[in-house]
Amino acid sequence: MNSFINYIIEAGISLGVFTLIYWFILRGETRFKATRFYLLFALVFSTVLPFLTIRLNLTSALTLEAAGKGTFLWGYPLESVTVYAAGIPSKMGQALLSFDYSMLIYQLGAIAAFFVIALGIFQLMLMVTKNRVFRLKGTRLVVSKKEISPYSFFNFIFIGRKLTEQKNWKTIVQHELEHVKQGHSFDVLFVDMMMIFQWFNPFYWMLRRLVRENHEFLADTGVLSKGQISGARYKELLLSQAIGGHPVMTSNFLNVKFIQKRFKMITKNTNKKYGFLRYSAGVLIALMLTLAFACEDFDRSDGKTDEGDFIYNGEFTTYETVRGLEINYLNLVTADKIDVIMLYPELKGKLDKEKYQLAFNTDDPVQKELFSKLEVKLLDANPNNISELVVVGYGIGKTLADEEETFIIVEDMPEFPGGELALRKWLGTHVKYPTIAAENGIMGKVYVTFVVGKDGSIYNARIARGVDPSLDQEALRVINTLPAWKPGHQRGIPVNVSYTVPINFQLQ
Repeated sequence: MNSFINYIIEAGISLGVFTLIYWFILRGETRFKATRFYLLFALVFSTVLPFLTIRLNLTSALTLEAAGKGTFLWGYPLESVTVYAAGIPSKMGQALLSFDYSMLIYQLGAIAAFFVIALGIFQLMLMVTKNRVFRLKGTRLVVSKKEISPYSFFNFIFIGRKLTEQKNWKTIVQHELEHVKQGHSFDVLFVDMMMIFQWFNPFYWMLRRLVRENHEFLADTGVLSKGQISGARYKELLLSQAIGGHPVMTSNFLNVKFIQKRFKMITKNTNKKYGFLRYSAGVLIALMLTLAFACEDFDRSDGKTDEGDFIYNGEFTTYETVRGLEINYLNLVTADKIDVIMLYPELKGKLDKEKYQLAFNTDDPVQKELFSKLEVKLLDANPNNISELVVVGYGIGKTLADEEETFIIVEDMPEFPGGELALRKWLGTHVKYPTIAAENGIMGKVYVTFVVGKDGSIYNARIARGVDPSLDQEALRVINTLPAWKPGHQRGIPVNVSYTVPINFQLQ
């Protein structure tokens, strides 16, 4: 799924959740300032959420035991490289997919939204230059020759010339002064600018309307707090203007239904206990959405280490337990129950599954003999089964001597020719999605640890955390064919530096 579709889904879900929270929990609240912040936060958060990436760097905590030793090698974590079944790395794939028709439509909509905003601002400037302008309490009152509904934009208040002939017109202007005083134009401009990014999202248009409604509630409260007009007289003025055919207040809200909502908010009790707790739902949902969408590298084990599925030395165990032993081992990913019984007859009555995972210590002559019997049987039955074997305890490339010191972070870190972006492109180009894995729907993230030596060559490439033999072997193969790096230096001396790179195999 390309980045555009991801953006639509994530932004849509986020705005939808925030809108539903407002509709079912916060709609009746009279803490209008808190509501103002909530709505604006919901919009900006949902707009930027799809671009957020929180890397938990779990790879930096991965350890890989050195063969025959109890020491640990830590790998400096590199950014994950995603390879699709078609062999296109994620960043390159997204770049290619960005030229499809859906992205073109999105871009055209964004451009149209920008011109609508620009046109609106231009029309306001024309009204200022073509009509009489008066000073009014630190603002500019623009009296239009045309009959328009009063509205404000930053420090300008726009009214029609005939409005001054109506009774209580100063109260109407006072309402617009409250919009200016409270800085509602900043909200309006900000929300309209978000239209460039969210024009396709129906929840955006709903929140846009809710923001403007909340502005009216705030302005009503501001006018009544002055004490210059009673609540009953103010309601009468609103109703008469709404049904009398004279445009007043804000042009978007000239309907009786909304006037009734404003009446309700004017008379509603503003001292509801613990109402502020309702707004905490917005904060909580923001945190949950961030964890759900932004934590790109949150790692989940693929579960091939369940207790009872793994057998080592005739005992049921887990993959992690075997990896924690100070041994070199081979891991046979799948073996039939009959194969297990042949090797370990004592387990005959304890096997309740058809497939098991077996591990063999390659330094133990007894286990090597057991493995050789199983290998011969598998080869005789089906030569293709040899592809199911993967070396986990040690790599297939160059190895460093045991006494060689390896660092994680040094003053001058090693550098791939062209930098990390070039490394990601190189891996994306050279990693080939194994056919057998693609055909069987196998995918996942393989963590490979390797050392950039003093001479820039790649050493000790190992699987820190695997998914499937075919994917693991391909990741190891490519890492071991990396070109020479510029070596790292500590205090001016070339040193060995360990890295861990996640290679994410995904099916489209």
